[in-house]
Amino acid sequence: MRRMMNIFGSTALSLAIMAISLGDVMGQSSAPSKSSTNDQNTNRGMIEIVLNGNNISLDYGRPEMKGRDMLAMAPDGFVWRMGMNQSTTFKSDTDLMFGKKKLTKGSYSTWIKHIKGDQWALVFNSEVGIWGMPGAKRENDILEIPFTYSKVDNIVERFTVDIKNHDDNGHGHMVVTWSNHKLETTFSL
Repeated sequence: MRRMMNIFGSTALSLAIMAISLGDVMGQSSAPSKSSTNDQNTNRGMIEIVLNGNNISLDYGRPEMKGRDMLAMAPDGFVWRMGMNQSTTFKSDTDLMFGKKKLTKGSYSTWIKHIKGDQWALVFNSEVGIWGMPGAKRENDILEIPFTYSKVDNIVERFTVDIKNHDDNGHGHMVVTWSNHKLETTFSL
């Protein structure tokens, strides 16, 4: 009888483990994630989208507020590396238009510039892979795009960037949120 209980117990345990494993596999989506590492517990974020067959990606550091509101403390004219540690890298395999300004396909570091008050800009720089501050040489800035600024109701503890397809006509949308600040811009092919 004891032998049958041991066999039954080990069989039941094996079935339970198999059911849990199968449940994990069945719960996974086969569709690729557009914001693959944008969960609240990671120090790096990676966004990859396909816009009308063209690849666009952003790899960035995700600092936490830790009781600080870094964007609110930024002085006028301050240029920040848009993340933490290694500079944020924006890649596009096609030219993009930000309003009437053209960003030539390629890889760039991206920066956030506090112009003054609620005026902010997205800066593209030709230097990539820069670690920490003081950052890129400003003479290598190739494009400065105005952000639209607004406040959000929910506090976002970890710096977050999202890039999405805005529509089926080749328009994209970038949103940066941290604390209760939201910076947005749109682009097109």
